[in-house]
Amino acid sequence: MDKESDPRDPPVVVVGAGPTGLLLAAELARRDVGCLLIDAHDAPLDWDRATIVHARSIEIFEALGLADRFLREGVKVRASRLRSDLQTLGELRLGLADDRYGFDLGVSEEFTESVLTEYLEGHGGSVTRSTRLVGVRAATGGVVATIERHGERRDVVTSWIVGCDGLHSTTRQQAQIEFPGTDLETPWAVFDATLEGWDEEFDMVFAHFDMPPVILSPLPHRRWRVYLRPTSETSDLVSDAATTLRRYAPSVRFTGVENPIRFRCHSRVASQFRSGRILLAGDAAHACSPSEGHGMNTGIQDAFNLGWKLALACLGAGGPALLDSYEAERRPVALRISASGDAFEGSQAMTAEQERTARNDAMRRTFADPSSSHHEAVAAAELDRSYADSGLVKGDTNDRLGPGDLLPTTAAVQPLLGEPCALHELAHRLGHTVFVLGGRAAAAEDVLRLTADLRSIAGGSPVIDAVIGLCTRPDGLPIGQMDESVAEQLGISGVTILAVRPDRFVGFRHDGTDSGAITGYLATFG
Repeated sequence: MDKESDPRDPPVVVVGAGPTGLLLAAELARRDVGCLLIDAHDAPLDWDRATIVHARSIEIFEALGLADRFLREGVKVRASRLRSDLQTLGELRLGLADDRYGFDLGVSEEFTESVLTEYLEGHGGSVTRSTRLVGVRAATGGVVATIERHGERRDVVTSWIVGCDGLHSTTRQQAQIEFPGTDLETPWAVFDATLEGWDEEFDMVFAHFDMPPVILSPLPHRRWRVYLRPTSETSDLVSDAATTLRRYAPSVRFTGVENPIRFRCHSRVASQFRSGRILLAGDAAHACSPSEGHGMNTGIQDAFNLGWKLALACLGAGGPALLDSYEAERRPVALRISASGDAFEGSQAMTAEQERTARNDAMRRTFADPSSSHHEAVAAAELDRSYADSGLVKGDTNDRLGPGDLLPTTAAVQPLLGEPCALHELAHRLGHTVFVLGGRAAAAEDVLRLTADLRSIAGGSPVIDAVIGLCTRPDGLPIGQMDESVAEQLGISGVTILAVRPDRFVGFRHDGTDSGAITGYLATFG
């Protein structure tokens, strides 16, 4: 017999209070959806390996009003310099991504967790520590999570359980979701240190494809996080790293060494991200090589994708297709980063001279070509993710900006009220923002009328938060203005309706003046 629901039981239980779980809980809390966030640790970790916050993650923090905290604390990492055999093979310059954040941030993961914890608490949430998930069973209209704290167990009847509990996820095991892939044979190691006798730039990652491979990633206070492949199971990690770096800077030495550890890496993606009322996110859903810094950042994006969808489902405004789209959109991304990490691992591990020469030549060609350099920068910043194949996005396709594409951050506009801003800043909302945009061939009267019609539709929709009209030629009408260059950037000539989701991806596009066209998109949520 199913346990009766306690009125204090929340609609969502999130397991694991790392960056993914914290952000997901925060996304629910700021939408007034109750959430129990549990974590097995007695206290937050005081040190963790992840150190790079990519541009897309900074954008997510911007949407929460947290970007300034990260910008003040983190080191702006503007490029990665790739080297091998005393030669520079090329530089991955992040400014080529054409984003308002043309850099990564170097900051340790525990800072990220502290900021998200504070944000969650500011919205009435908290982390219940020393608590672990020990069992899951189905219940009528929901699911029962059995949790244990200080040796005592209790059942929580909930609507959804989300496992953000890492590589060895209990949630994933309870859901009997397979986790296929490989365990990388060669271990990694890491430590923090100050580099004396190192005179090169501090706003750059240095990746040395030597033997042993060494990656230097900058941290606040002119510290470095040093990743390396140890020469043996018992070798001195500092000596291993110094062997490579002294080829480039003979007088370099490490001081203030902290947290030297070895660790194993994995390349795995869960066979599914949802099983009934159980979902997976972050490292519970995917594990990849740390070499490209995608692990934590991909988990943050999982949470940002899932949070608004799960909130709508809990509020009765979203049907099965809405939550099905989470796996459809995020699992292909996980497969991609896993494959990319595998390729990087293979490239770094090459020892044969002929292979290394071919690899070095290929890298030189890649970073000497403007087109491929731009492609690499956008991918590194994680700004090239697209949900165009998702069943949740609808409407007219367009080479510049179509359904499933990320709204750019470089489009400046003048809203009817307020100061000039970037278009995406107007979409920093809990729900969808619908833009009615008029290009050079549009009549301002059509934009104004269509905006009013869509506001009438939005008034009865739990999905839409705002409808905003912008036109290149307002002609004195009460409409915001955008430059013709913005219309061109977005592929707009006449009148276009864009429905931008809370995660800033375009959910719907209609090139025309039919306000009713959006109703088919809104029906997808039911």
